Amino acid sequence: MNCIINNCFFLLVTIELLWILLFPSLSLGREKVAVTTKVRGIAELKSYGKKSFSPVKPPTVLFDKDNIRTGANGFLIIAYLDDKSQLKIKENTDLEIRGTRSREGISKIVDLTAGILKVEIPKERKGDFVISTPISVASVKGTVFYMVSDPVIGDQVFGIEGIIELKNLISGKTIQVLANQTGTSLRNGSLNVSITNPSNIPLFEGEEEIEIKELRIKLENIDGEEKEIIIQYR
Repeated sequence: MNCIINNCFFLLVTIELLWILLFPSLSLGREKVAVTTKVRGIAELKSYGKKSFSPVKPPTVLFDKDNIRTGANGFLIIAYLDDKSQLKIKENTDLEIRGTRSREGISKIVDLTAGILKVEIPKERKGDFVISTPISVASVKGTVFYMVSDPVIGDQVFGIEGIIELKNLISGKTIQVLANQTGTSLRNGSLNVSITNPSNIPLFEGEEEIEIKELRIKLENIDGEEKEIIIQYR
């Protein structure tokens, strides 16, 4: 009888250890990553491991691998817990929040299935910030930019401040997107950067169209050749 009990106990311990090794995130708990600060219209949350979405209200703490989606009139603002970086989410957007903590802060990854985001990162940012789509990866080295993702066509990144490194996953090519530039990454593998047309920037609640002005300076060298320098500013 004692042998049977001991064998059963050993079996239970073995199963529990296997569960911890195979599913550590479920056994040890997930990281707190961010909190919702503003919600308007239809915005829903599906926590990792759950089968269905439910309405989300502020303030709601978001954990690693939580899924967020907004409806036709939805709008949501997320603030990260370490450096107060903000993620503004427009309507018809679907994404997963991922994050792991370290001494440097929260390493932030946003898996964007489709939709429109505005990212605002303080200059004293903590941890990496990456946005991943089915077509591209945007590694943030700057502070403010917009991202529009269409899984059928491709992605656009509108740089406002700082630098964004944009990689096309099909071709493997990488470019840098600076302020007042638009990076385009398409499903056919093409990747390019151009001067931003302000009318193409998606406006969010409370924002006015960003006007980009140009200052043109003509220079002439000793041989009489003319060159024009264009300086863009907001």
